[in-house]
Amino acid sequence: MPKTFLSDLDQAVVFERLARVRYVFSDLDGTMYGPGSCVLKNSAGEHSLAMVETLVALKRAGVEVVLTSGRNRSMMHEDSRLLGINSYIGEMGGLIMLDREHDEWEYYTADMPYDPESGLTPHQVIEQTGVCEKIIDRWPGLIEYHNDMSTGYKYREVTVGMRGEIPDAEVEAMLDACGLPLEWGDNGFLNYVSAPTTLELPEGVPGRAFNITPAGLGKGGAIRRFCERRGIDPAETLAIGDSFSDFLMADAVETFILVENGLKDPQADEFLASHDSAWLQHGHSIDGWVGAMQTVLSAIEACA
Repeated sequence: MPKTFLSDLDQAVVFERLARVRYVFSDLDGTMYGPGSCVLKNSAGEHSLAMVETLVALKRAGVEVVLTSGRNRSMMHEDSRLLGINSYIGEMGGLIMLDREHDEWEYYTADMPYDPESGLTPHQVIEQTGVCEKIIDRWPGLIEYHNDMSTGYKYREVTVGMRGEIPDAEVEAMLDACGLPLEWGDNGFLNYVSAPTTLELPEGVPGRAFNITPAGLGKGGAIRRFCERRGIDPAETLAIGDSFSDFLMADAVETFILVENGLKDPQADEFLASHDSAWLQHGHSIDGWVGAMQTVLSAIEACA
């Protein structure tokens, strides 16, 4: 059985750890959001205010939630506006919004050379290699640009979003040969495929969300950069997610929580076993998020 907080640790130990949390770096789809990226329904699709009420309670307790997602700026801008959140990390770590209210932000490209004076976004630099079109042409009907809820992949600034189901190893070889240090990132299984789409996936294959990213880019590195810029003590941080791209947050924070649907990831069991600070939270997606955050709130109250 995967390890869980309250079953594997004494409650006093758990509360002592969680009472220090002041920053929560939270994935969105499959984690903080319910099916259909909804915040007003639970994981069963029933109407619920639990997530919103919990988010308000965190704010009142002095805990800042930092949205940490593969979504692009336009989507993150709306997500943060609607949820009353001031900071976020988008595009798998490539876009760091330090202070939304004052528009203080930066690109983060890790190991990929990037000249801000070039007039190009990091995304456009990647496009110029031609590797994106080669991937699309190699697997027609099985891979496409992720349309970001119909706003279009061109709205991305650092990464290239794709969705479908193709062999990772072959794509990685194509990226290795393109002339830029790039990586192929798995952002988890698709809950649904928004229209329009060209995908013709085999029956029973849900497909995955992918990101072509600068080498070394990830949510973990972006969290470290965020904390450095904001002067945040890592001991006050927690991250929560559901997929392999979220696992990368674990080494950058004091505590990592995996919501239960994250066990579908084939690397989840190994990840939990190899990270002493990573734990499973029962409850799928939004239900697991609410459960984990309620435990944080209980710890803060108990240790006040």
